[in-house]
Amino acid sequence: MPGKSFIMNLAKLLIAAAWADGELSNDEVNALKDLLFLVPEMTGQDWLELELYMDSPVNPQERDRLLRNVLDEVRSAKDKRLVVETLKKLIEVDGIVSEEEAAVLEQVQQDVEGSPTGLLSHLAKAMRGAVGKRSKHSGAGATREDRLDDFIKNRIYYTLVSEREQTGARLNLPDAQIRKLCLAAGLMARVAWVDADVSEAEKTVMSRALVEGWGLSHDEAGLVTEISLSSVVKGLDGVRLTRNFFERTTHKERKAFLRCLFTVANAAHKTTFEEINTIQTMAKGLKLTHKEFIQAKLTIPRKDRGGL
Repeated sequence: MPGKSFIMNLAKLLIAAAWADGELSNDEVNALKDLLFLVPEMTGQDWLELELYMDSPVNPQERDRLLRNVLDEVRSAKDKRLVVETLKKLIEVDGIVSEEEAAVLEQVQQDVEGSPTGLLSHLAKAMRGAVGKRSKHSGAGATREDRLDDFIKNRIYYTLVSEREQTGARLNLPDAQIRKLCLAAGLMARVAWVDADVSEAEKTVMSRALVEGWGLSHDEAGLVTEISLSSVVKGLDGVRLTRNFFERTTHKERKAFLRCLFTVANAAHKTTFEEINTIQTMAKGLKLTHKEFIQAKLTIPRKDRGGL
């Protein structure tokens, strides 16, 4: 398996390629972060290092250095395959690969197999296309429920504040805490909805978690649960949801939350294979190790997870 140094250098090169013309809008930077968040075998510390490259243009000298670093480390067939497969994963995150994108991937394949003189320009073309497609997808429709900011600021935050004001009370939680609990609710809802049917038991577990872990009242927690399930049904963006939760939580919080996700999964009809796979994908997205995922899974009795 390619080493961590190679994976990080490849990720930095892909970021540099996206910045090749020196301009990315705020929406495109967010789209770039969504895409690079999918790079495998990355820890929380690795992500912090990559963020330094994503928030401002990479100058030509640095870009050339990153290209040399990657080329120097492309030694085996596995290394070459990783370059192409990583790029393909970023391109197809929001759907199928178009003929034009497939052609660029083929050019990159030829670059890493033979002469690399065109690699940087082909990577730049691929990354700009992927960033543009991702940006368009995540920003489509100002009032659609699949927009994360709309989900948090308008659907949950606004509803919570309105409910409290009707009783003459205020929501006495910091904005940062409200945002975290909204993200947590969205992720729990995705687990509850894996089988396309949410039971009352799953709703109860979600509400309890929001009360015990995030400081809401029972009424507020029930309200957030209902809004979250409604939004997930309509296609809340899973990549950005996971990335935002990761960026706003500590490693300790994410480990505890993983156990919470298994409790939601096991609330009704035991924990299914599909639910375990969904939580494993989330664990990877939250930059938790496989060992931490297994530890969380083992909090569910063996008889309730089909021996898995």
